[in-house]
Order: sequence, then C-alpha cells, then structure tokens
Amino acid sequence: MSATSLKPVIEKLESLFSSFNQKFYNGELQTPVITVSPDTTKGAYGWCTSWKAWSNLDPDSKTTDISQMSKADLDAMQNEGFYEINICAEHLARPFEQVAETLLHEMVHLYNLQIGVQDTSRNGTYHNKKFKETAEQHGLDVGKGPKYGWTITTLDAEARAFVDSLQDKKFELHRKHLPKIPGLSKAKQSSRKYVCPMCGLIIRATKEVNVICGDCGCAFEEDE
Repeated sequence: MSATSLKPVIEKLESLFSSFNQKFYNGELQTPVITVSPDTTKGAYGWCTSWKAWSNLDPDSKTTDISQMSKADLDAMQNEGFYEINICAEHLARPFEQVAETLLHEMVHLYNLQIGVQDTSRNGTYHNKKFKETAEQHGLDVGKGPKYGWTITTLDAEARAFVDSLQDKKFELHRKHLPKIPGLSKAKQSSRKYVCPMCGLIIRATKEVNVICGDCGCAFEEDE
C-alpha cells in the first residue's frame, strides 16, 4: 500500500470502531461511514453527524421536493442511509490512545442518536449530563469544561487496558497544520456571537453585552 494512501488509516479506524462496538456496546451500534478530513472547526478532534449524511441509493430515484413527499416517504428518507464519524486529519499525529478516545467519544453521540437522546445543545458544542451518563457507561471518564460542558473525555481504566492490548497502535499518515504566514492578520469581526448554554439560542451584538435568556434564566456566553 502506498504511503500516500488514506486507505490503511480508514481501515484501522474502522477496525477500532468494530472492536469498541463489540466491547462497549455489544455490537448494537449502526456502522457509520468513517472519514478523515481537515479540521474546519478550529480545534475539534472529530465529529459525528446528527443526520444520516451518507446514502448508497441513486439520488436520481428520490424526490428532492419535500413539499411533494408523503409522510411515509419523509420518514423513509430520514431513516435511510448512514451517519458519519469523522476524525480530523491534523490530529492523527496525537498518541494512538488519544485518537482512540476521540473515536469512542463520537461513538457516544452515535449511540444517543440511535436511542433518541439529545446529548448536546448550542449546535452540538455544549455536552449535557445525558452525554456524561452515556459516556461513563461506555468506556470513558468525563470532566466538565467551563465553556462546552461535559466534553472533556479520557479512556477509563477498562478502555485504556483494552487499547493497550491492541497490536497496531500507530497512524502512519497525518495532515500538517496550515503554517502561520507572517504579516497576515484576521479581519476584525463586526459582531459578537452569544449562545444560551441551556437552550442553544443565539444572539449577536456589536459590543460586549451581559444578557439573560428569558426562557432559561441563564446568562448568554460569548462563542468564538
């Protein structure tokens, strides 16, 4: 296999997913499409789509005008296809155990999607106690961060021992981070984005503000 091919990277992630699925979920997780792509979120190690982003059906055979579709067809469209778990390419250079932890983290989201549990808010960035509960039942220790909730995850003792028992624990390829170009600065933002940490409501302001959500009683937090 060529050293410039992503195939062995994907195959290793697929194998790791299968092993985790059997070990921590009794094989109950639907198999997602596992991808590797650049980090477009400024720091995320990976993600799980909240919708079935991949399909193996002919797109020409499906009606794209939702207004013309029956409820049965809409339900079928929603349930058809496969979720995606992505591992950000720049972060494959981390220790294997940390990449494994990222995959197990995203598998928690996949499981909650399957059973109809909402474990995040704020466009998927704030992890609530439902995420924490599921994660701690499936191989992860969970800590709370000041901005994104119960999102700090590490392998628990059982998962760490399981990963340590694996033979192939290295990714031969990763994407380099974009180098910083001297003299190039970011354009100044014209507005600030604030998000309610409970319901995910977003507001924008042209200056720093202190606002309380009328529905939740929580202070809005600035989101970069």
